[in-house]
Amino acid sequence: MNIPLKIVIAGFAIFSMIFGSSNVVFPLILGKNFESNWTIANFGWCLATVLIPMVGYYGAMLFDADNKKYLKPLGKHTISILMFILMMMVLGVISRGVNVSFGGIHIVSPETSEIIFNLLFCIITIALAWHPGKIVQILGLVFTPLKFGGILIVILGAIYFSNSNIQLTEFSKSTALTEGFKWGYQTMDLLAAFIVSTSIYIYIKNIIPEDEKENKNMLLKFCAWACFIGGVILTMVYSGLAFIGAKYATQLQDIPDEALFTKVAETAMGNYASWFVAIVIAVCCLATNIILSSVFTDYIHKDILKEKINRKILLVFVGILTFTISLLGFTTICSYMSIILEKIYPILIIFVMARIVSYYVKKVKN
Repeated sequence: MNIPLKIVIAGFAIFSMIFGSSNVVFPLILGKNFESNWTIANFGWCLATVLIPMVGYYGAMLFDADNKKYLKPLGKHTISILMFILMMMVLGVISRGVNVSFGGIHIVSPETSEIIFNLLFCIITIALAWHPGKIVQILGLVFTPLKFGGILIVILGAIYFSNSNIQLTEFSKSTALTEGFKWGYQTMDLLAAFIVSTSIYIYIKNIIPEDEKENKNMLLKFCAWACFIGGVILTMVYSGLAFIGAKYATQLQDIPDEALFTKVAETAMGNYASWFVAIVIAVCCLATNIILSSVFTDYIHKDILKEKINRKILLVFVGILTFTISLLGFTTICSYMSIILEKIYPILIIFVMARIVSYYVKKVKN
C-alpha cells in the first residue's frame, strides 16, 4: 500500500473518530430550526466542528501527540484536573452514542428493549476495542466507508425524493451563525485533538520511510494532509445533513432529536430505508465509541491506576459504566455536558491557537 493511500486512510480515520452521535443529530437540528438560513448556521457549525478541531489535531502533532508536551504551560496539577474533566466528558460522549443508536432502531422497531439494545451495543464496542493497535486500520478501512457511503446514500436519496421547499425562517443570519457555532461546542470535537490524536500520529509516523523517520517536516506534512482530507469529508457530510434538515423541517417537528435522521429516510424513501439508516447510525456511533472507549480505558489504566490492573478488565468496567450512564437518556446527558462545555471550550480554543503560534515563533528564533 503506497504512502498517499495510507494518508487518505488516516484522513478517513479522523473523520470516523470525530463523526459520532451528536455529529449525526445536530446538523439536522440546525437545518430544521434555521430553514432558509441553514447555510449560515452550517457555516458556524463547521467553524466549531471542522476548522477548529483540525487545527487542534495539527497542533497536537507539533508536540508529538503528547499531552504532557502539548499542555505543559498549564502546569502539572492543572493538566491532571483538565484531563480528568475531559475524560468525564468522553464518557458522556460514549454513552450519548449508545442513546442515538437506540433512537434510530427504536423508531423502526418500537418493541426493541432499550436495556437489551444498550447492553449488546456496549458488548460489541468492548469486543472491537479489545486490541488497541488495530483500531485505526479498522476505522479507516471498514467503518469509514460504511459510514460515509451510507450517509451519502441517504442524503442524496432524501434530496432526490423531496417535494417540499425550504421555508423562510424567523431567525436572523447572525443568530443562525452564533447558534451554529454554539451547537458545535456540544460535539466536543476539539477535545479529540487531546484525546485520540496519538493513534493518528503513530499510524502516520509508521508509514514514513525508514530513512526519513526523523524528518519532522515530512511527518507534519503528512499529518496536515490527513487533517485536510478528514475536514473535507466532514464538511461535505455536515452540509448535506443541514440541507435535508431544512428541506424536511415540517415533517421533523415533534420528532425526538436522536430519531431525526431515521425519520428523514422514512419520509423520503419508505420503511425499508429507515432500517438502512438505523444501521448506518449505529455504525457511526459504534466507530466513535470504539476509539473513545479505548482512550478512556488507557487513561484509567496508565494515568490513574499506573498499570496496576489489567487493561482488559478495565475495558469491561468502562463498558459497564457506559451502559449505566446511557440509561439516563440523550437529552439528559447533553444538558449535563453543555454546562461544562460552555465554560472550558472557549479557553481550550485560545490555548490551542496560542500553542501553535508559540511553536512556530520558537522555531523561527532557533
